[in-house]
Amino acid sequence: MPFEKYAKYYDLLYQDKDYRAEAGYIISLIRKYNPETKKILEFGAGSGMHGRILADEGFEVSGIEKSQNMIDLGLSSIQGNDQNRKFSCTQGDCTTSFLGDDFDTVISLFHVLSYQTSSEEATAMLKNAHRQLRPGGVFIFDYWYAPAVWEIGPTLRVKRFKNQQLAITRIAEPECLREQNIVKVNYQTFVSELKTNNISEIKETHEMRSFETEEIVEFANQTGFTQLHSEEWMTSHTPSKDTWGVCTVLQKN
Repeated sequence: MPFEKYAKYYDLLYQDKDYRAEAGYIISLIRKYNPETKKILEFGAGSGMHGRILADEGFEVSGIEKSQNMIDLGLSSIQGNDQNRKFSCTQGDCTTSFLGDDFDTVISLFHVLSYQTSSEEATAMLKNAHRQLRPGGVFIFDYWYAPAVWEIGPTLRVKRFKNQQLAITRIAEPECLREQNIVKVNYQTFVSELKTNNISEIKETHEMRSFETEEIVEFANQTGFTQLHSEEWMTSHTPSKDTWGVCTVLQKN
């Protein structure tokens, strides 16, 4: 399961991720395409960073997250009464788990759709969003954009992070399966405990699928959605071969 082995280091690994700006971007799309939104369902809620920010902005947010370790990580960062009662998270699968049929908007961020590497899994995720939305509700999600992925090409990447307790080095080595539009990202993470000099190694492989926007439209038509809009993630630009991430807005028919 992605992120399961190093869930407790997740927030340090992604400390440079601007969750507040991303949440603000999602709010701008909600206000444009479904301004009456009050209840939000989030697929792949992770440690709840996006969901809590949205809850702070007045939305009632329910998350579904596959990894219990990630849910626990989010809970561990909350101090007593600081917990926002408008955000909750349930362990489950975004392709099957059902929380209700009265959500105004479903969101799924940080390329959760790209973790659905078969067309059956991708359409199951859309179907699950559809059955939990009110009529006219919208589904907002991002994913790897195939023309850019294969034009730019995945490369070996090394990231280093450090705080007062830990020093982390993560190596991401891609294995490309072009015919399937899939990249296997092999992560090798070294965690050094600074006080003890103890070093541990964690290995995980994440399989990621990239999509053409035409595929997304086809999946939408199969699952009772209409595509309202697609754009480059965070910029509103038209997707191009320089656009690794695309955000799409679908509306329930």
